[in-house]
Amino acid sequence: MKAPLTYRCWNSSLGGPSFGRFAFNVGMICGLALLISGCIKPYTADFKKSSVSKYVVQGMVSSEPGWQEVEVSVSAPMNKVQFIPVDGCQLEILDDQNHKFTLNGYGEGKYRVWMDQEYLVPGRGYKVRVETPQGILLESTYDYMTTGPEVKDVFFRIEDKPTNVPGEVLQGIQFYSNLEGTWNQSRYYRWKLTETWEYHAAYPREFYYDGEIQEVSPPDYSQIVCYNTRSIDEIFTLNTQNFTENAVEDFPLHYVKNTSSRLAIMYSLLIQQMALSQDAYIYWDQLRQNTNEPGGLYSTQPLAIRGNLMNISQPDEEVLGFFQASKLSTLRLFVEPIPELELYFSDRCNPETLMFGFLELSPRDYPAYLLTIDGVPQRVLLNDECVFCTLQGGVTEKPDYWPIK
Repeated sequence: MKAPLTYRCWNSSLGGPSFGRFAFNVGMICGLALLISGCIKPYTADFKKSSVSKYVVQGMVSSEPGWQEVEVSVSAPMNKVQFIPVDGCQLEILDDQNHKFTLNGYGEGKYRVWMDQEYLVPGRGYKVRVETPQGILLESTYDYMTTGPEVKDVFFRIEDKPTNVPGEVLQGIQFYSNLEGTWNQSRYYRWKLTETWEYHAAYPREFYYDGEIQEVSPPDYSQIVCYNTRSIDEIFTLNTQNFTENAVEDFPLHYVKNTSSRLAIMYSLLIQQMALSQDAYIYWDQLRQNTNEPGGLYSTQPLAIRGNLMNISQPDEEVLGFFQASKLSTLRLFVEPIPELELYFSDRCNPETLMFGFLELSPRDYPAYLLTIDGVPQRVLLNDECVFCTLQGGVTEKPDYWPIK
């Protein structure tokens, strides 16, 4: 069996990966989970109470100057996956130096405020205060901003993954990160990942039928190239508290299978590495344990974990979520097509030969796009996915950070 190939990603700001001092050991992490479990109070589900909607507040103050964002919603029933935003709230972020920052809503339960670097200080505590349209006051405890290393040395390898079917494996690329911090920096980490990929429709719009054959001249390529962006739901956390060094090699992040269009043209992964307080780490690691496992108890309601929010107006009412202050470091990688990795996916384009010609079409089919060979329209019908890339969930607007080919 060949050793898995290791690839350096195209990184617009940093060089390729360098290898750290020791290999990441899954057993070590499992052992650490047992060590810290003694200081984590287990969350016991009360299904009667869980059926009642609760306020959910999620947000962060990061070390990077710019927009600091908070989301306010109410929880969905346990048998549903649904985001229910709460608009019209009054929000402010407070630090332990008596500074206040008022947030403004910008749609779907989202609020933000711009904060300059002078107010983003390691060691300083931050909390959020929310007043709902009904006058209910929600507030977090202070979370204290830590220091942490920069994210670097992110790379991938071609790897096979086992499946539940005997003899069958997944093929794809596994991303890894090396982390190297100092003894006085945070020992608690979380990674948030966002993926973007370019994909193409199969054909431009050249000819269509609407009772007569019509030509689009010149051919319309405006719906050929699309870009899809998705936040990766999986939670990645790490605790180096009991390591001999505040460092780790080959920490596994996202896995991209070869059964989609993601790796066909250009793929990008945005890595946000957060250095956390111990309280924030405990919250996110509990959330990871309850949501990353297939079929987990809270797979339909992942926020059913006690955080640092409280209902000041109604103390008996639980508030879900966590408001954190974190050292943030970001890195964006680009991955071009990999010759050694075969891809298997459908572009959803299924041309259909018109056996009886255009008599098979009715006005509800218009405009019916036709396959073109050497500039000649054929009696072959193209389904809309053949010519409209947006029907696969993406947009035609190229992201500002996308490389020029």
